[in-house]
Amino acid sequence: MYIAPPERALLVDALALDPASEITLVSREPLGSGSVAGFSVASVDGSLTYYVDTSTRRVVQETGLLVGTPEEPSVRIWLHPSDPYLPALAAVAFSQAAETLLDRLGVRATGMPQMVAYRPGRRAVLRVPVGDTFAWIKAVLPSRTSAIVDAHRALADAGVPVPALRGWSDAGLVVWDHAFGTAAQDADWTADGLLDEVDALRDRLARASIERSARTDLVRRLEWYADRLDTVLPDAWRPVAAGIAARARASWGEEPAVTIHGDLHFGQVFLDADLRVSSVIDVDTAGRGEPSDDTAAFLSHAIASALLTPAPRDLRLWELADRAIRRWDAAGSGLRARAATHLLGHAIGAWELGDRERAELLLRAADDVSLGRVEPLRAATET
Repeated sequence: MYIAPPERALLVDALALDPASEITLVSREPLGSGSVAGFSVASVDGSLTYYVDTSTRRVVQETGLLVGTPEEPSVRIWLHPSDPYLPALAAVAFSQAAETLLDRLGVRATGMPQMVAYRPGRRAVLRVPVGDTFAWIKAVLPSRTSAIVDAHRALADAGVPVPALRGWSDAGLVVWDHAFGTAAQDADWTADGLLDEVDALRDRLARASIERSARTDLVRRLEWYADRLDTVLPDAWRPVAAGIAARARASWGEEPAVTIHGDLHFGQVFLDADLRVSSVIDVDTAGRGEPSDDTAAFLSHAIASALLTPAPRDLRLWELADRAIRRWDAAGSGLRARAATHLLGHAIGAWELGDRERAELLLRAADDVSLGRVEPLRAATET
């Protein structure tokens, strides 16, 4: 049985919508002490995307509806892209503002900005055509801008192949050049060859002098995922999710902290013609953390990607995941616990978006990983 997210009712009430309106959940993830959920709302002019934020976090300036007070917010609702945590996003999401920003940095935009990634309350990534290449604009929390710039410089000094930094604004904007090379998901690597390159990259990351903590937040996310799955899953799957969470808590492990990427997966890695790592992107999450935070992110992303890839092309991703767990699953590393946590997050996202089959496959994969194994899985239509 489908259980609508509680934020839907809050949105209907705040906007005085007909409860029967076409309102579709498009995203939901933890934030602060609550969550932020995105909904597509049908209108006469098309669809609008609203976000319902129950994090109870304060912001400098509200951009939408507020329940409570600015000092003690209960619920806030905003229309995308007016994210109150990312005050620079609304302006730069449109062509003229993006062109003005890039022009100040000596970069001439030749097309409209395109938003390619967005995590409400956290960050947004926009791609802007610049001649025959692209510039990348990232909207971030203003309070984190200088730390992101400092981390980028430290990584470059340590020999990590990060894209060139064009400039930044204290308002919460950072601009990079396009990454050099071919995105790893589009390259013809072998599993062991790619993992060798990833390990070499991890060694270079570990040499970077960064004092802040990496932005992983996995322990809190495990509890949020477990609580939400216990609410939305049917009886047959609830014990499975609970068992995965219990094994994760019991095997979390502890390792000496080093500098890590914080969100490492093959979607962040670019390769040159010799299949060597030529660039790594999205390093704003980098900082001090446990090595298995990165290996678990890489493993879980390979599995989640395999489940989205049609047969027989999925086989190389399953091989990559199998080789990864065999290589990195050292005693006490916490790889299994962290990778299973990521997969629980993927599962709840699929379930709440109505893809029950994919959610069940992700739960099965999380169960396997929590027990130290990877088994290729496919939807019934793929077998």
